[in-house]
Amino acid sequence: MFPTSAIRSLARSEEMFAETHNFVALTAHVTGPVDVDAMSAAFDALLEAHPVLAGHLEPLPDGHHQIVVDDLMPPGIDVVELDDAAADPPRMHLDQNAALAHLRLTIRDGQAQPTFFIHHCLADGHHQFSFVEELFSWYTELVCTGSLRPIDPQPAPVPLEAVLAERGIHKLRRSGLERFMPAMFAYELPPSRRATNEVHPALPSHVPVARCRLSERETRELISFCRTHRLRTNAVLSAAILLAEWQVRETPHIPVPYIYPVDLRYFLSPPLAATACTNPLGVATYLAEIDRKTDIAGLAREIAEAFQADLAEGVIQQSLLHFSPQYVGNPPGLPDIVMFTDNGPIPAVSTPPEMTVTGCHSDMYFGVDAGIDMYSSGIIADRVFVEHHAHAPAPERSIDAIASLLRSIAEQHAATGVR
Repeated sequence: MFPTSAIRSLARSEEMFAETHNFVALTAHVTGPVDVDAMSAAFDALLEAHPVLAGHLEPLPDGHHQIVVDDLMPPGIDVVELDDAAADPPRMHLDQNAALAHLRLTIRDGQAQPTFFIHHCLADGHHQFSFVEELFSWYTELVCTGSLRPIDPQPAPVPLEAVLAERGIHKLRRSGLERFMPAMFAYELPPSRRATNEVHPALPSHVPVARCRLSERETRELISFCRTHRLRTNAVLSAAILLAEWQVRETPHIPVPYIYPVDLRYFLSPPLAATACTNPLGVATYLAEIDRKTDIAGLAREIAEAFQADLAEGVIQQSLLHFSPQYVGNPPGLPDIVMFTDNGPIPAVSTPPEMTVTGCHSDMYFGVDAGIDMYSSGIIADRVFVEHHAHAPAPERSIDAIASLLRSIAEQHAATGVR
């Protein structure tokens, strides 16, 4: 037996990720040489800087969980060499009762691709990208100088509930889900894509994913379209996903409920550091009433206006004090909800002169007995990417429709010559 120390119990906003055994993996697309020993040392430095990453979850008698660290040495990085470039690497062993963070290097044809796995109870997307940025910073310093500057260990991040309480944000009467009431029990619905399965996995399993990526030129035109119409890229991407979902569902008279997380770091005062809180998120909602006359700019504007109204009234900031988003299952009587996480522009990371990060992709892992269905996106290396993580049949159908819509917007905007 090794002595253990309990860091703290999970808050309600973090428990939902422990209940679903939710890990998120972020893979960097790199060109150039990767020094395996230096990457391993950089990962050790990351764990030293953030000791909570070396912890694991321990169930409590009441069914909840606590973060625990012990005196065992972290397992280090996992290196997988593949002779066949088309082969899939072996399944990563993800067990929240053993470890909350991992780093794998997958080597194909001599090129290494690093993948950082982290449990969602510890970090949202913004938080995870910050860890990756720090990892590459340690790596670059090691490769370029052969040593590391002194490391200052950071405390464990606090939960959302503590951040809101410190800023005087409390539970209001509205949750935001009221927007869905007109669609509850109002329609004869097709079978849900989030139906439960007969088997509950012992460990998290990979969620199938379909992806698309715009070119640099298409991305420039899309962003120019957004500026011309005074819309955020997030709103236009949201509208494209909802229009694609409406097309694929083939239920033209049934509205599409929409939920998306909001990074509260941009809206809280005093400001919140990237890694100070595990998941500082609010939730925004919208009920999309779409018909054949709906255009993407108009739909995007309606989404943005609903967001601004709820933000101004403080609804989004306190939304997770009311409920936890359900990644699995589906509320009875409600059409399948579209869930979308937009990570926005992903900043460049530090790399040695011979290495370049050309892109990234994410993967989701859950230990649940129901279907997962959610979208994610971002902009990296000046290119928009969209992903559909779903157990639904043919997730590429909606991805193809989204890509077609976005490329059509880019082409039409380029033809206008408006800047």
